Amino acid sequence: MTLVEHTVLTDVGDTSVRYEHDGRPLVEEIKVELRVLDGPDTDRSLVLPRVGAVVGTGSDADFRLTDPSVSRRHVKLTPVPEGVLAVDLGSTNGTRYKGEKIVESVVPLESSLYIGKTRLDVVRLVDRQPLPLSRRRRFGELIGSSPALRQVYALLERASEVDVTVLLEGETGTGKELAARAVHQTSARAQKAFQIVDCGAVSPTLIEAELFGHVRGAFTGADRDRSGAFELAHLGTLFFDEIGELPLQLQPKLLRALETREVRRIGGSSQVPVDVRFVAATNRNLADEVKAGRFREDLYYRLNVFRVVMPPLRDHREDIPTLVRHFLDTFGAPHLSDQMLERMAQLDWPGNVRELRNAVHRAVVLARGDTVPPPPVVEHPEEAPRAPGDFSVAIDATRPFKDVKADIVTKFEIAYIKAVLARTGGNVSAAARDSGIDRKHMERLIRKLGIETKAR
Repeated sequence: MTLVEHTVLTDVGDTSVRYEHDGRPLVEEIKVELRVLDGPDTDRSLVLPRVGAVVGTGSDADFRLTDPSVSRRHVKLTPVPEGVLAVDLGSTNGTRYKGEKIVESVVPLESSLYIGKTRLDVVRLVDRQPLPLSRRRRFGELIGSSPALRQVYALLERASEVDVTVLLEGETGTGKELAARAVHQTSARAQKAFQIVDCGAVSPTLIEAELFGHVRGAFTGADRDRSGAFELAHLGTLFFDEIGELPLQLQPKLLRALETREVRRIGGSSQVPVDVRFVAATNRNLADEVKAGRFREDLYYRLNVFRVVMPPLRDHREDIPTLVRHFLDTFGAPHLSDQMLERMAQLDWPGNVRELRNAVHRAVVLARGDTVPPPPVVEHPEEAPRAPGDFSVAIDATRPFKDVKADIVTKFEIAYIKAVLARTGGNVSAAARDSGIDRKHMERLIRKLGIETKAR
């Protein structure tokens, strides 16, 4: 047997390289065991199934206890990368973690949870069961069969099976919204609403009303009652796109709504209960945003329950020909030659799949008869030589606002980083210091944008 390189899922979704003898790539899944250490049921245990288990005294409980202070259906516990997601099911005596009652919270591995007079320990098992990469060649509207995407599919499949909160990270144009839709469409909530809140496109003065709604007369122009995104997504999925753009002053209100599953409309006096599944996406590194004081740490941990990182296109170039053919079919155009597809697969696409799609679309628009000219092979064509960092913007008002904004941000980042590196002679530390950003963040930007650095 030959050793096969494969990817391993660690506690919080990061990856490393391991080897196996079974002839195909694998990811590993940490198993979680519940152990009763105090109470009438001491020494009982349960290995949590991946769909979770209801703990209680009722005959329909998955893990049935005899403690009379435990409700019939007390709490549901679902394994997630950081431990277990504990959701209190309206118990009489509550579910406690670190001495505080919780409605929904992630309880880390190697810690304790209290229900009634029973103490449950959340234990990481040493024996880990392998989880194969997905066999899918597409998941929802995500297309590709590379190992990088099959790893993502495997994680999204798992996320769709339970109501865990999902955090999608990745560069602009990597398909985070498509991943969110796919999770919703393959979940038990598929027949209900998929509601989107674009935190980067809504005015900061209007986003609170967008989230929570308002009552008539709450402010100038509020001529009628209006439901917010939370209410509109009831029984379905609420997707927070570009959550990193959410104003800092609004983050505590969002955190409270996530924790309590209740919202109050602006100007209203009553709380409205909501039953929603949350998915958030960002092209920022939220951990860095927390360190910089631009994002609340408690909200970050509340969202970072099941983290999935969408790979940039440069990390799965083998999917480019498949994507191009799909886009050409979508636009009703003939295919490109194999030579042109191979040439396109060798390019870096800073705007990722979105940039690739737009390039193919432009080529189709410019087509004459049955001939489709190849998409431009220069990533950032310039009319004339420019100095490093020279940056101009051409607005294409025929395209969606979000797409145009994403392209402009990418071009700005490339121009700015090149300019500051040119000024510092390629010294990354000096460039980070002059820019006022963390060196590690500067290094991530350089890698993300494919910028070469040569100290002089």
